[in-house]
Amino acid sequence: MVNFDCDAVTILPKIPDDNMQVSVNGTHIPGQIRLAVGDTRIETKVCSADGTKSQVYTVLVTRKEIPLAFTFNDVKDRLEYECPVSLTAFYRPVSVSPSEPKHIFSSPYIDMLTRRSKVNPLNELPLKESWRVPELDLDRRMSAALVQCPFHYRGCESLLRLSEAGSHAKGCPCRPPQKLDPKEVTGTEWYKKYFAFSNKLEIETKHTLEMRSWEMRLQTAIGGDDVGELSRHGDAQLRLYRERLPEPGHLIRYEDGRVLLDCLERAAIHYASAVRLKPRDPKLHLMLGRVLEQLHYAAEMHGLSRQQAEGDAQDLDGAQVAGKEDEVLAICKLHGFSSGPTLEEQLKALDAEYRQLREQGLPAKADYIQTLFIWLSKRAGKGGGARAGSLGAERPLQQALLKFLDAWSLSPDDWELNLHAGRLLLLRGQAREALQHLCTGLALRPSHAPLRFYTGLAMLEQDRDPESKVVAALYLQQGLEHFISLSCNPEGLASADKQDTADLLSLRNTQFLQGCLSLGTLLKDCKRPGNAMSPDQVFHATAVLAARGLCGCMCRGEVARQMDWALLYAHYALLQALIQAQVPGREAWVARRCQALNSLIRLATIAPCWELLDLQEKVCQIGVVATPRSSHALCLLGQVQLARYDHEPDSESVRGSLADCLLSFQASIELEDAIQSGPTPRQLAAQKWWQDHQAKKEMEMSANQTASPLGGAHHGSGARAAGEGLSRARMPGRGCAAATPSRRTEKPASPSAKPTPPVASRGCTGAKPKCPRTPCKTTSKSKPTPMAPKPACQSSEEQLEPQAPKAGELALDHISSAESMMRNCWSHVPRLGLARALSRSANTMEKACTLYQEVIAMAPEVHDAYIELADLLVKSDPLAAVDVYCKFPLRPISEQNFDDAFITGEIVRILMKEEQFDHPQLGPNLIAYGKVMGLGGLEKYIDILEGKFKTNLLKTVYAGIHDKSVEDKDLQDFFSFKCWI
Repeated sequence: MVNFDCDAVTILPKIPDDNMQVSVNGTHIPGQIRLAVGDTRIETKVCSADGTKSQVYTVLVTRKEIPLAFTFNDVKDRLEYECPVSLTAFYRPVSVSPSEPKHIFSSPYIDMLTRRSKVNPLNELPLKESWRVPELDLDRRMSAALVQCPFHYRGCESLLRLSEAGSHAKGCPCRPPQKLDPKEVTGTEWYKKYFAFSNKLEIETKHTLEMRSWEMRLQTAIGGDDVGELSRHGDAQLRLYRERLPEPGHLIRYEDGRVLLDCLERAAIHYASAVRLKPRDPKLHLMLGRVLEQLHYAAEMHGLSRQQAEGDAQDLDGAQVAGKEDEVLAICKLHGFSSGPTLEEQLKALDAEYRQLREQGLPAKADYIQTLFIWLSKRAGKGGGARAGSLGAERPLQQALLKFLDAWSLSPDDWELNLHAGRLLLLRGQAREALQHLCTGLALRPSHAPLRFYTGLAMLEQDRDPESKVVAALYLQQGLEHFISLSCNPEGLASADKQDTADLLSLRNTQFLQGCLSLGTLLKDCKRPGNAMSPDQVFHATAVLAARGLCGCMCRGEVARQMDWALLYAHYALLQALIQAQVPGREAWVARRCQALNSLIRLATIAPCWELLDLQEKVCQIGVVATPRSSHALCLLGQVQLARYDHEPDSESVRGSLADCLLSFQASIELEDAIQSGPTPRQLAAQKWWQDHQAKKEMEMSANQTASPLGGAHHGSGARAAGEGLSRARMPGRGCAAATPSRRTEKPASPSAKPTPPVASRGCTGAKPKCPRTPCKTTSKSKPTPMAPKPACQSSEEQLEPQAPKAGELALDHISSAESMMRNCWSHVPRLGLARALSRSANTMEKACTLYQEVIAMAPEVHDAYIELADLLVKSDPLAAVDVYCKFPLRPISEQNFDDAFITGEIVRILMKEEQFDHPQLGPNLIAYGKVMGLGGLEKYIDILEGKFKTNLLKTVYAGIHDKSVEDKDLQDFFSFKCWI
């Protein structure tokens, strides 16, 4: 591992015999090796003196990730080397196998996306073994491509290879200055008004220093009578915590997590005990507040929190807690709740499962569900697991704010105390008070970059005049540039990567990400100051920071959700900028970004809400506008339309979504194996949103023609119309990820029929279809479908005198024409979506069953098709549901996973419920289920079979699970003990 600014290494192999031959990467002259941006494989071959033996030694040199967003000079390179997650150059690119065309991601980001969902993010197909294919050749070619200096906006005109960009950025003469000019603060109107003469701003905060009960409980340090010694012990524990934090993306083992948590708790105890001895020292209050804030982020980022209070009778370790959480989420999914259910929804699901099991005559299982209900209730009452924005009493973040205010009340003129009190007040939503604290701190320390950043962010929370917005933009940019300058220094980068999430400007600080988003939006809407970054550059930087922050966030808490929002909004802002760039032939680029953004939305940790669904629908609509004959784009649109209906199926406002999703899936199926050029599909033309888009497009073209008779319509105006809205970059709800559902405009209702509950998807979403149809590839032999006629309002002058595109536009035109000749792939995904949509109505249930059978025939390894079809049949014909499950091609028992165990478990459950004890499938599936889930999962079935005297079946099952014969002596003794023989 080397730093990102190291672009070459020297290989000097030492050999014991001068007659031995050595070659490095095929050359006999060992020396300097140029490094790629990511991984570089160096092979050193050593031959014996007589040439009879040889040995190859391989060294893989990995450069750390460049913490900047670079812009390739060639437009074609931008499209080829753009990571779908960070929207900048790939870092250690890997492709997903099999995929055609190749689906390539940066290595840390594909690891993040597949951490919990083992599917290809772009096409939802399950990942096979050895799916990661390192793209070393791509890395090498990309490293030689020319990029602009990241400080191009400050006047640097250098064009350099990407492999040299890190070292250049480190010493670029146009880098932002390390020390900020105090006159940029002291020369402002607000400073002259409040601090030029009186040197004091009236602050509304009224706070009284007091000793609270939770603080007194911390004052338990033994032998602590020396304040200095207690403070040094607290510093040491905090330093030890920082040193032991893992690298971003690495899981924390339970034992290591307890050590880290103990470090923070001991630091809090030492500082609190020091406060007891010296309550008027503001520094001690400040340090206690910092530790409490760290406790909050440790719980949010790494899941480090005490899961139960003292005296709890049941001592659960981390694995048991995780297992119970997974069981609760699985039960929620079975009862139709979202992937991120609230506590209330989890308790409702457990209650419904308990009642259902009691009705089914399964008291043992029902009792276990009751223990889960009690455990979850107790855990909720004890406040296990802090949540960002949960600012109630007894929460670490609220406690930290109180300690910062305690420190401020003792020293109101301290700039650092005003900074920490102001930023937490801002996080809490008290922007007016926060701005007063931050302005006071900035007046006392005008050259402090983090203070400027948070002051600018607080200014934007107020209704300010245009001049104040310019000042806010300047402060926010200087804070972002300060972080970039720190990152360009290898030592600074190391500290930035290891710094606490509570630090002022951090990769994983959601306030920092929110400020960057606000800066990008502000630069689009207001007058830009001198040497200002472009909005696109800010959004690119935000996407990189949010993606890297998510890689280090191992816990699915509120911090992860806020980072997801930052990444999604940065993506959407860049998509809008690409649409409005009016570059001819860029439809392929827009379509790829839409596909990538839709995948990020689908895999985000954000609970389904109207704001997320609206964003996803607009992204899918933009993708369809860019490529209206793309089967995959129409399928994605159908999926989000169905998701909107399922989110609130009883609402009249989403009835039209169900009708539209049927049309989208039908169009997707009809376009399979067709070229992606030609007339608009009739099912798409029948949708209201498309008709509105076409009408708006015609109005824009007419307006443009009226304004300039020789000027035709701008390219991409249709996609731009579809992409309007959702331009506000502020992340929703600091304390709540899901926005309040808003009522939508009425849409045409589909034929009235009471919808069936949404079918819970328990298995993988899909598998690669095994269909001997035409593969998805470019063809030059097929005759293309005639292009749609040009709009009638296009002038003849425009047809006769087209404008010559630029060089970069020619490259995009070439790519776009190649994309238009692509054939749509055959896939089971739109059929599965159409079957789900048809299953929502009792009138179309039979058609849904037929489509599920078709999906099973096309992709026999897809769990969802079997599960959902069986769920439709189980109430009316349980044995037919068993027959459906029995068609699933199970692997050998030793290779089965939990998804397979669900299939075998459902077969067992249905047969046992129907008392089909002699069914030929009962015994083999009992064995398969027990092999994966253990004998504990069969206890209730064993009790039932014993009561029915099915001893022969029980002996066969026990022997099969233990891979022994029924006549085995040990088993015979056990059977005798159980009175089965």
